[in-house]
Amino acid sequence: MINNLQLLRAFAAINVVYLHVLLGSQSYDKPTSIFPYVGHWGANGVDIFFVISGFVMIYTQTVNPKTTFNFYKSRILRIVPIYWLITSFIIIIYFLFSGLFKSFTIDIKSSVSSFLFISQLLNNSYPIINLGWTLEWEMLFYLIFGIALYFKTLNKIIFFIFFTMIIIFLITKKLFFFEFFLGVIIGYYYNKFNKVDNNLALIFLITGILTLLMSINPNSKILNFDRFVIWGLPSAFIVFGAIYFKQIKNKFLLYLGDASYSIYLVQILTIPGFYKLITYLDVKISNNFLSIICLISSVAFGCIFHTYIEKKIRLVKYKINI
Repeated sequence: MINNLQLLRAFAAINVVYLHVLLGSQSYDKPTSIFPYVGHWGANGVDIFFVISGFVMIYTQTVNPKTTFNFYKSRILRIVPIYWLITSFIIIIYFLFSGLFKSFTIDIKSSVSSFLFISQLLNNSYPIINLGWTLEWEMLFYLIFGIALYFKTLNKIIFFIFFTMIIIFLITKKLFFFEFFLGVIIGYYYNKFNKVDNNLALIFLITGILTLLMSINPNSKILNFDRFVIWGLPSAFIVFGAIYFKQIKNKFLLYLGDASYSIYLVQILTIPGFYKLITYLDVKISNNFLSIICLISSVAFGCIFHTYIEKKIRLVKYKINI
């Protein structure tokens, strides 16, 4: 395992959560003085995830090759169960307590498209778990990668992925999808040269981090080309530097990385739940402090969900020899 990737997963998940905490604070009339300074900057956690995903697919395939069928089975069992679980929970709560939801409608079409990861394709809208839009792009990448495995050699696999991504870009105009390919290229390089001077890795890390920090903009709603350049490329530099730099050993940080998927998903419940509770109790403390408590609470619930639910589901995965 490349431990530094776990650290990046933790950072990416928590960064996205805090962005949604800041947005949620505004939605529930508890605005912070932080959001006007950082804007939507925390969304770059998604770009880091995309680059990591591209790298991991190549890395794991070279270390532990899988057939297309086993690859799909592995990815489905990793992504789908808790996503479906949380989606189902939201649907049930919606029909039992619809008054809890702000400007939110669930019907058969939105439910089916959410379960099948095709909300954007079918409805041109977000899935029921709105941040699941990223997983729909993940699933598309997995689909492409699985087909590419039929070509056996790494060079042909990468060429097929690149060729297919060009076609998808011409159709969708979504350049950020190429962030997966940035990870693929890093994985290919790592497969050829698994050692790089620690100082060079540090340069890549610092360059990526500083470039990412320079993109902090109170008016940022970075999309498409801007997103790929301003967040995607720095994310690739960070991932490249992280895999070659001295690896962390801190167990807590590694745990947070392992829990990052649960942390990422449960925020859809914890953030609105927190602010509804605070509003109901009429708590009178600093909005900035509230946002920090909300962030810590959301991450904590994500960790609890990971430990007592996600890990139990993983045991089922291992029992069927994935």
